[in-house]
Amino acid sequence: MKGEEIHMKGKVWKLLGLLSIVIFMLSIAGSVHAASLTSTIKTGVGPIGVVYDPAVHEIFVDNNVGGDIQVISDSTNQQVADVTALTQYAGAPFNLAYDSVKGEIWVADATGAYAISDATNTIVANVSDTNGLELAAFDPSTGEVFMSYSGNIAVISDSTNTIIANITQSVTAMVDDSAKSEIFAATGSEGSAVVNVISAKTNAVTTTISISSAPDYLAYDSGKSEIFVAGSVLDSNTGLDTSNIQVISDSTNKVVATIDLPTSVTLGAMAYNPNKGEIYINDLTSVAIISDSTNNVVGTVNTNGTNTYTGSNGIAYDSGTNTIYAINDGGSTEGFMGSLAVISASGTSTSSPTSAPTSSTGTSTSTGSTSTPKVPEFSNAAFVSVGIVMIALTVSAVTLKARRKKSLCT
Repeated sequence: MKGEEIHMKGKVWKLLGLLSIVIFMLSIAGSVHAASLTSTIKTGVGPIGVVYDPAVHEIFVDNNVGGDIQVISDSTNQQVADVTALTQYAGAPFNLAYDSVKGEIWVADATGAYAISDATNTIVANVSDTNGLELAAFDPSTGEVFMSYSGNIAVISDSTNTIIANITQSVTAMVDDSAKSEIFAATGSEGSAVVNVISAKTNAVTTTISISSAPDYLAYDSGKSEIFVAGSVLDSNTGLDTSNIQVISDSTNKVVATIDLPTSVTLGAMAYNPNKGEIYINDLTSVAIISDSTNNVVGTVNTNGTNTYTGSNGIAYDSGTNTIYAINDGGSTEGFMGSLAVISASGTSTSSPTSAPTSSTGTSTSTGSTSTPKVPEFSNAAFVSVGIVMIALTVSAVTLKARRKKSLCT
């Protein structure tokens, strides 16, 4: 019986070794998949908005000061087209929205809105509005474009290219919830801030959600059906503004979590990665990563940018290449020439072009990664593997104990 006991002990130690290996491999996997900066693409002057078009695998960037919209291929990270803004002066284009129904990019402009065909990279529609449109969101179920201006939201039909409704609503940030065909529009200051839920089918406010912070940016998390609201709130102890993110469930229209951001994370535009369940925040000098499963900051990528041009912090997630494109501002010393930080969400380097782009507006140069390693997040499969090993260890230990007891009795 002693030999059998030694044999069983050997099995237990082997299983313990296997468990250690599994945990070690999972830890390595979490580190390997940390996001990292892979290259930088130069843009025009004063870039603000950026949007990804999955149908043609291209990135659209609007240069607010330069007065143009750049089109960049995500396979080469080089410019393939440049569209002159409809209003022929600097400071015209503001923000962008991708129309997945018609394959168009809608541009909020100083004198209205216009659509760019992603097939021809030319302006195919023009909707006049002298109010000066700024924010933009698109709802695919209704084919409607929502664009904000002072105290109102203009609703544009992409089938008729006309304004079909005006919603009296002040807006500081806006995002579309495609699952419920709703527009979430934030407004107000600390103590009186709200997020209004607008039905894209009726173009009417259906719910008003009170929030504690002054909202600046919104993002829609399709994985958990939640809205992330980034805002600032005054710390009564220090007298200084602090930043947080309030998470709203679109099923209950209530705040279900509050994420207090560390002082190292500055508020900026946000984008969601459904493949990893992560929210990215662009503050121009870095991109912070938040896990929607833990509601914690799990990493930061230094983008080597500046923050001298207010509002120039657009960010987009490219599902085709698992890449984040975050706008940087070059600062006054570079004539406010901007750039796009290209960040691999998987942590592996992407190909960086060595030749100059087709336009003189920019070049693409490689930069080293300065990202903070991401905290490992185990997948369900990983937990199952660990569970199986733990069960096996428990069974082996119980069996060994029973045999030893039986041996002593005999």
